[in-house]
Amino acid sequence: MRFKTLLIFLCVPVFSFGQNVMSNPKEIIQNVIYQIPSNKPTLALNAFEYKKYTKGVVKTQDKNTLEPIPSENDYFFEEAAIVQFDQKENLQKTILASNFPGFEAPHYPLFVTNFYPVSVYEQEFDIFEHPFYSPLSKIGLKNYTFELIETITDNSNPYYVIQFSPSNSSTYSQLNGVFHVDTKSFAIQKATINYLKNKEVQLNYDFIYLEESSLWFPLKFTAEVSLTNNLENFFLFRKAIQRGKLVFEKEKTNVFYMESHFSEIKFSVDENQNDKHIDVIAIIEKNEEDTAFWNRFRESELNSNELSIQNRAAINIKEKGTEKRIERIEDFQMGFLELGFFDLDLKYLIKYNNYEGFRSGLGGVTNERLFKHFNVGGYLVKGFKDDAFKYQIASNISLSKDNRTSMEVAYTSDVSELGTNEFLTDRRIFSLFEPRLVNIIQFYEHQTWNLDFRHQINPYLNGEIQFSKSDIDQTLSYEFIKNGASFSKYSLTQSVFSVSWSPFGEFMKTPFEVVEYNMGYPRFSTQVTQSFKDVLNSDFGFTKIDARVDYKINHINQSSTEVIVEGNMGFGDIPLTHMYHAFPNSPNKETVFRRFSVAGIKSFETMYFGEFFSEKLATIHVKHHLNPFLIASWLKPEVVLITRHAIGSASNIEKHQNINFKTLDKGYSESGIEINKLFFGFGASLAYRYGAYHLPNFEDNISFKFTFNLKL
Repeated sequence: MRFKTLLIFLCVPVFSFGQNVMSNPKEIIQNVIYQIPSNKPTLALNAFEYKKYTKGVVKTQDKNTLEPIPSENDYFFEEAAIVQFDQKENLQKTILASNFPGFEAPHYPLFVTNFYPVSVYEQEFDIFEHPFYSPLSKIGLKNYTFELIETITDNSNPYYVIQFSPSNSSTYSQLNGVFHVDTKSFAIQKATINYLKNKEVQLNYDFIYLEESSLWFPLKFTAEVSLTNNLENFFLFRKAIQRGKLVFEKEKTNVFYMESHFSEIKFSVDENQNDKHIDVIAIIEKNEEDTAFWNRFRESELNSNELSIQNRAAINIKEKGTEKRIERIEDFQMGFLELGFFDLDLKYLIKYNNYEGFRSGLGGVTNERLFKHFNVGGYLVKGFKDDAFKYQIASNISLSKDNRTSMEVAYTSDVSELGTNEFLTDRRIFSLFEPRLVNIIQFYEHQTWNLDFRHQINPYLNGEIQFSKSDIDQTLSYEFIKNGASFSKYSLTQSVFSVSWSPFGEFMKTPFEVVEYNMGYPRFSTQVTQSFKDVLNSDFGFTKIDARVDYKINHINQSSTEVIVEGNMGFGDIPLTHMYHAFPNSPNKETVFRRFSVAGIKSFETMYFGEFFSEKLATIHVKHHLNPFLIASWLKPEVVLITRHAIGSASNIEKHQNINFKTLDKGYSESGIEINKLFFGFGASLAYRYGAYHLPNFEDNISFKFTFNLKL
């Protein structure tokens, strides 16, 4: 750290020092940038600690007189926290108390929502969902114009007043404002940052000089935002919640005002941080409503308008059941609907595929209202085409809530797709439409006992071990040949060990769980499957090793690039039911429009079901999301460019009888485009198949489907 700082000092132009006053504003800003390692607290200090109070107010006022006007959009909240930093353990915020009027429990997502940059020294700013180049960066020097307004020398801490504004039309350098720059250390003493396009935003940063550290330390932040037209929106909670929502009106102005100020600043950490892997600790279970408590943190008591908003919000939130509505929306996004002590699993209500036809039934699991550390669940469904019932009975016991240690026992009698492969540690995903399911044609029947152990080693690292015994039968005429014997029915005894690792994620600990509130990339998953021959009458022995890397790059222009690389290897006597496919998603029908269906997330849209199987397989999926087109607040279509590739191999194909498939040894390629979120979450997808497996008939290489992406 000290060596790096020394190098930076040596790189500063010699003429910048030894002079009391400078006159070139760009040189002053260059010196600010050079001195960031000496002035940014997280770089300059070994440790620090402070208390932080934050207040947020959504208020409505008359556009001309600025007089307050009561509105159902108004809301108020408070947060008190202690922030600790250590070079070895990084930055950690511990929530001491919260005040969300009308809510029984804290609204935890607001603890980790960053509406504006905490530090003025960041290379890029994210201001109310808009990314910008920082004026205090090398690229900012090229994109902003700087003007020296005046130099103040008649006080104990003289400073330059530097005004900055965009030097070009780049969308990502449309900030303007003022910096007060210390003439000695080139630290920022005060900053004002403005933005005006669809939203009117003003940020203010105040710093205090601390003799103990010879450092300008943040003292107070304020932010104010309002809408200037109907093109954009702002939701404090969710889209479906009116409270805390900014709207554009001709006669009124909805404003979100937020302030944070620091106190009791120290340059040491009194206690060891609870868990160095956790970024935010929010283990409080109830809101604090005591006025005397909050007055210890507030700069001043609440004014009459804030008190009025607080009281109205408390009444309206309770009367309208807002807290419960938010919970229901969150549960629905995971595919559950709470019915008393039972959570109905929505994914079992109705589905369709080519083997079962319509598949309908009920499923779910008991929740903590019945048993706190134990649940019972399952499902019962019927396929109307195959006229058969499928079901599962499962029970789960929580052994440790802190590290998500649990054990589950389940019995399942159902059908599964040939060649599918999933990681045990993958997160549950729910969608109203399951993209591939409707077109699947190849299934097998199984009756499976399984015993699962799940454990969160640390927030970054999750593991799961599964032991299972399956009896398998075919829905097709498929047979597997081994040592001259033919098997259409067989048993498998397997163990699966799966690990997921997210070393760059950001995590919050609540009283109920540790949640990754900011997905970090790259993310790694690995899994080993072992089938044991002759154990519990198992017919085959084989090994499967799977590894996957998920990577996402968010670009400053609000575009993003996603890359998924996966490798699968199988050894031994592997029947087709447990080999690999590359997630094909093209129905086996003759024309493009007869193949019209739902595009998947990680599937080959032009690859036909049952066309390829592999014992060894490698795939890569690349998606580039362009910056959404802002047409209206409800219409922001997204264009996605896609390319996918796969290569694989399979040995001893003659062992697989009464079924035809090809290998992927020549390499499979497809590319395409999606236009998402055109209407109520619906969009369109077009993909084209090329390369070694290009088909003679042109239209057989084309996939045209709809997409569905909807967030409540």
